[in-house]
This record gives sequence, structure tokens and C-alpha cells, in this order.
Amino acid sequence: MRRVCIFDTIEDQFNFGRYKGLSLADVLDINPSYLDWCVKHCTGILFILYDEAVAQIKQVYPHFFMDKLFESCRIDEIELFECGYSDDSDMEVIDTFKDYWNEPQTYDRYAGSWAQDIGGYSDNDIDTIFDGDPSAYWNID
Repeated sequence: MRRVCIFDTIEDQFNFGRYKGLSLADVLDINPSYLDWCVKHCTGILFILYDEAVAQIKQVYPHFFMDKLFESCRIDEIELFECGYSDDSDMEVIDTFKDYWNEPQTYDRYAGSWAQDIGGYSDNDIDTIFDGDPSAYWNID
């Protein structure tokens, strides 16, 4: 079972890491980038930041920027938690998925192929979707 850190409000406290025991508001005062890192990269802990806490952050810390990746990761963690998927095997799949999308896309190995030059598929896409054969693009539905 993975540890869960839930924030319903900005007064809720961290139960892990360097800011354990401090409230979300305290951490935003000290090191706002830590919250961004936790939402996007915390893999050993389900980091749950509910809508009410986000609304309070926007009100009290209007300069704190939440990009699309932040919001996407935040929603994914909430859905995962609320569906009850918190055992190790499920987290490994999710960690792999996050790693895949956070990994920089490369366009080196299959340069010159239709799938990459015209279709726009990255090396990782070709490895995953076409099993490493860029000429298999014809089989896409």
C-alpha cells in the first residue's frame, strides 16, 4: 500500500518529505516549486490535492502557476485514489505511464521513414505503436 497525502484545504499538513508537519500554505510561503514537483513527480505517494485546496491556492497565492500538466497529474491522482487503486502493482503501471509522457521525445532512430517524417510519430511512438517497425504505419485504425 502506498502512502497517501491528502489536501482538502491549504491548512492540511504534509505527512512526508522535507516539509513533513508543515501546512500546504507554509510550504507555498517557503518553497512554492515544491508543490509543483510533488504533483508532477511524487511517485511513492498518492498526492491528493482536492478542488477546494486549489481554489484556496488561487485566492491566497494568485501568482502560483498551475499549468496543464499540473492539473492533469492532479486529476489523475484523485481519480486513482477514488477508484481505490493504491497497491504497488497499479502504481508501477502509473509510474511507467508518467515516465513515458515526461520523457523527452526523440526523432533520431527512424528519421527518413513515413511514420516519422510525415506521420509525426516519435521514436518512442514507433517503438510502442508499431513494435519498432516504422513501415507498419498502414495498420493504424
